[in-house]
Amino acid sequence: MAHATASDPRAAEADYLPPNPRAMRASTLLILAAEEPEKHFEGAELEQLQDTFREHIEALIPAVRARAYVLPQSSADRTAALASITEARNRLRLGSGDTDRVRGAVAVRLAWSVKRLCGHYERLAPR
Repeated sequence: MAHATASDPRAAEADYLPPNPRAMRASTLLILAAEEPEKHFEGAELEQLQDTFREHIEALIPAVRARAYVLPQSSADRTAALASITEARNRLRLGSGDTDRVRGAVAVRLAWSVKRLCGHYERLAPR
């Protein structure tokens, strides 16, 4: 019979590590650089970008939360990270949109959340 053992906290965080925050941030560059994304991307492309950003957010939320909860409750970095998580969760609830203009706006909002969460993830890295 196998015995349960206490796991190393760093191993628990490793379960939530995003595969590559730099790549996630890089994936947002094109959409954030476009002034009117609906003129640069077609509807299906915008929906694919939304799906990609949603996946990034879902991977980043537990990783950022794990790093934020290590900080003291009075920490401004902790407060900012948790606020960004709340905002990202709210954005995950956005629909895809029924026009390319709305799809583009949703994709931009999701991209901003990815960028912010990546920033918190990197800033809160243990040193």
